[in-house]
Amino acid sequence: MISHRVEKRLTHEVHEALALRDKRGRSKHSDKQAARKVAQDNHTAYKTITGLYATTSLTTYARQAKTALCWIAEQYGCRNLAECKEHLPAYYEDMKARNLSAWTIRTRVYALCAVYAQPYQELFGVENLPIRHRADITRGRALSASNDRYHAEHHEDARLLARACGARRGGLRGLTADDLRTDTEGNLRVHLREKGGKERDALVLPDYADRVRGIFAKYSAKPGDSKYLLPLTALPKDMPLHYLRAQYAQDLYRYFAERGAATGIMYYCRAERKGQAFDKGILLAVSQQMGHSRCDVVVSHYLY
Repeated sequence: MISHRVEKRLTHEVHEALALRDKRGRSKHSDKQAARKVAQDNHTAYKTITGLYATTSLTTYARQAKTALCWIAEQYGCRNLAECKEHLPAYYEDMKARNLSAWTIRTRVYALCAVYAQPYQELFGVENLPIRHRADITRGRALSASNDRYHAEHHEDARLLARACGARRGGLRGLTADDLRTDTEGNLRVHLREKGGKERDALVLPDYADRVRGIFAKYSAKPGDSKYLLPLTALPKDMPLHYLRAQYAQDLYRYFAERGAATGIMYYCRAERKGQAFDKGILLAVSQQMGHSRCDVVVSHYLY
């Protein structure tokens, strides 16, 4: 067991290192666009944008890096980041020996890369990280037992909003009374502020439009000091919002298919989903509404 002093020092050093990568409050999309313009103007290669643009990313990296470094400190008697560095390859081998998931290994590796500001090839002495297989994803694929614990009115309203517009927890938490709007085609949309500083006007599925208007009207009329639409208690961390977001994506795929978004150009699944295919035109429309830019993310995480 490492001493409290060593643990405190490692925690402090991790937070100091990650503070140098902190870009919260900035738009990653804008930074990418600016970097591409600089590369084009100077006729140079595009330099990949790095940094932590979301509080969740910063918190996750700090927690995962501390877990790894405390293990190293306990095993090898290290007292600070510098002393832990040489033992990172051994920690990587231990993670594999314990059969940790590819997601966990990659997250901890990238967290430590952010702390030491070096690529994983140099820090861990490996060429490639474990591959994440779609078949191994289980989280958020079905309603969990936690769904039965929350039946208050504000819980039901939060779930309905997530189902109607595919919002993440952070997007729902950031809603204000002014975030309901109608586009030029008469479609109801909800303005969402989400991770990485991204903002989007998410399409509300027509079947839910009246109920969404009712929720906004109800909470906007309630007195209170908070500028946010929903109370924080309406969004417990174990509420199955990813499942509802997936249901939204599947309905959205049918919605755009019925409105002629298909191009006839197909996206063919591989591995355990070989034989399944989706139209790329519809996938692109769904992807944009979900706040993604890649069709494969929609297929892997939502259209299951």
